[in-house]
Amino acid sequence: MARRLDRVPVVVRVLYGLLGFLLVSYFAWLIVRRPDQSSGLVDGWLVAGGEVVVALLCLARAIGPRRGRAIPLLLGAGVLSWAIGDVLLTLESAGGATAPTPSLADAFYLGFYPFVYVAVGLLVHKGAGKLSAASWLDGAVAGLGAAAVAATFAFNRILQTVGGDGVAVAAHLAYPIGDVLLLALIVGGTTLLPGRRHGPWLLLAAACALNAVGDTFNLFESAASPSTLGAVFNGIAWPTAILWISISVWLRPGRTNPLTALRTGGFLLPGLGAAAGLTILFVGTMHSIDTLALGLALATLATVGLRLALSVRRLRALTEERHRQAMTDELTGLGNRRQLFSLLDSFFADNADTRTAQRDLAFLFIDLDHFKEINDSFGHAAGDDLLRQLGPRLASSLRPTDILVRVGGDEFGVLIMDATPRYASSVAERLMARLEEPFVLDSVTVGISASIGIATAPTDATESTGLLRSADLAMYRAKLGISSIEIYTQAIDDGGNRLRLVEELRAAVGEGGFVLHYQPQLDLRSGEISAVEALVRWPHPRLGLVPPLDFLPLAEEAGLMQPLTALIFDSALAQCAAWHADGRRLTVSVNVSPSNLLDPGFVDSVRDALARHRLPASALSIEITETTIIGDFGRCKQVIAQLRGLGVGVSVDDFGAGFTSLAYLGSLAVSELKLDRRFITDLSASDGKRDLALVRATVELGHALGLRVVAEGIEDAATLEMLTSVGCDFAQGYFICRPMPASDVDLSPWSAAPRPMAVRRAS
Repeated sequence: MARRLDRVPVVVRVLYGLLGFLLVSYFAWLIVRRPDQSSGLVDGWLVAGGEVVVALLCLARAIGPRRGRAIPLLLGAGVLSWAIGDVLLTLESAGGATAPTPSLADAFYLGFYPFVYVAVGLLVHKGAGKLSAASWLDGAVAGLGAAAVAATFAFNRILQTVGGDGVAVAAHLAYPIGDVLLLALIVGGTTLLPGRRHGPWLLLAAACALNAVGDTFNLFESAASPSTLGAVFNGIAWPTAILWISISVWLRPGRTNPLTALRTGGFLLPGLGAAAGLTILFVGTMHSIDTLALGLALATLATVGLRLALSVRRLRALTEERHRQAMTDELTGLGNRRQLFSLLDSFFADNADTRTAQRDLAFLFIDLDHFKEINDSFGHAAGDDLLRQLGPRLASSLRPTDILVRVGGDEFGVLIMDATPRYASSVAERLMARLEEPFVLDSVTVGISASIGIATAPTDATESTGLLRSADLAMYRAKLGISSIEIYTQAIDDGGNRLRLVEELRAAVGEGGFVLHYQPQLDLRSGEISAVEALVRWPHPRLGLVPPLDFLPLAEEAGLMQPLTALIFDSALAQCAAWHADGRRLTVSVNVSPSNLLDPGFVDSVRDALARHRLPASALSIEITETTIIGDFGRCKQVIAQLRGLGVGVSVDDFGAGFTSLAYLGSLAVSELKLDRRFITDLSASDGKRDLALVRATVELGHALGLRVVAEGIEDAATLEMLTSVGCDFAQGYFICRPMPASDVDLSPWSAAPRPMAVRRAS
């Protein structure tokens, strides 16, 4: 309580402390005195004066900001009305006189209720305004049930004990009616506000309940012989209730953790209310019960019926919504993995039924290639946008009866009923064509590719998990091989799982089982071949010649990048030294992964490799992607500076693939920019003027920074001519020469006319 009042002015806390002390003293005096003993000064003026002070303290809480004034004003007005009633009753009882029934004091006593009703309603609305209709009905059931119980036990007894004319009886009954309504509001509100930070509400509820107890004892005491217990409750209940009401407006709500979900209302109070209503109606068939109590009991059960009907309706809607959510991917709106297995399980169950003819089903497992790079370059929001665009695009290439689902991450699946492997392959080709169309992400055009594995049932599997496994193995073979679409083949794929590939890759690294192919870079000013890019290949015994983008991620995951890169450096520099010995002063470029570049011993290993092969540092150029630099700019900047200090060239590969190229480029000690191939692909198209202008601007930027600019992905003579016209320094691509073993690379000068050998190799 002290923590809840820590912002209350000191004078207010002192006054409440003094009033509390006086209340305790008054309580002690009520206990020790005789039941028939009273004091006009203590029971009358002292109590009434204290209540006036309490009312003024309550009203004082409304002084300040306009927001939040209503409740203190209403409660203060109600308490003040009750206090004035006590003052008037004290005046009417002066000198031992008996106050009339009804009296002017009764009007002020009863004026307490409307103010408190409105205040309680505002508190409930403020604390539970966003609750559902069902929650409000729970509160109504609890409140009506409590009112029915109160009416059952109070009204008959009051009617039997209170005499006088009709006006006097009405005045006496007005109090229990007001208390019953107030009790209904309090119990209903408590039902709506469980587990919430409502310390003020709990104190107000306790005060109202105590007030009802005081009214009940007062009526009983006035009609029967006084007792010690009745006298104590009759005297202490109202002052205590009024003090609690006043304190409640100063009490601050407790703090809650915003990350913790609020608890929903329980069923204890509504359940007790419903049970009470049913019990009262049952007892009413055998004994005489007040009509008001019976009416409240009927209202309670009617509200229970309404609540039950609403619950059934909500339960049905909730079940349907939960089923939809359980079967739907939230991001794309497609079916999810749970729906996929539900459909497959249903299919295999039908196929197992011997009374029906077996049907065929094809499953296409689609995995996007290098989707992580899109997230790293453009952000996860752009990656999510791409996935959202992907669903409608793929669905447009499917029949209405085909099912497209998102299996998870960047993996999708397609279910095709009554499909042969050949038809499934044609669908996969259509999907692949749609996938390769550019995506627009936040005004930036990006391209993606995918690998698709195909499995059929019941040929390849007779249960759901087996079908997914078969398609997954075929997809992974497509990812590592030349074709991007593969059909599951048991003889190949059952031994081609990921764990086996990791072990085979580990063995290949230990045995040096890799080859390097080299792609020349053409100097567009001199026509000379002055540099080559070394590209690693894995000659796999089952999968053929696997390109680097397909097995390097596996090497990264298996922690094999350091020894693999060391092999590549040693082989590339050995070949470069051989060319130098033959009089060809070539520079060899080697791609380096983020884990290699950020390895603390990387710069020393480069220095040692150059020394071992007796090559100048200028004979080596290290290519790093722009996304690598963005990932850890500070560390990359330091390593690049150290490499440039050795004299090694550093090239930014795939320049332009990220958003922050220009922001970082000026502070890096790089020597070369390698334009992303997406700048070059459509350069010679009829609508490629914007691409050409972008390439020209990038070339001029590179030259302004003293950098060499290389364009890769050259596929035709027109593109090569355009790059020459905008001042690009070097070019590489299939039109010039494909990557091939060192012994087959044509390093002769480039002539204006196409070279037959180069053209033949590019076909």
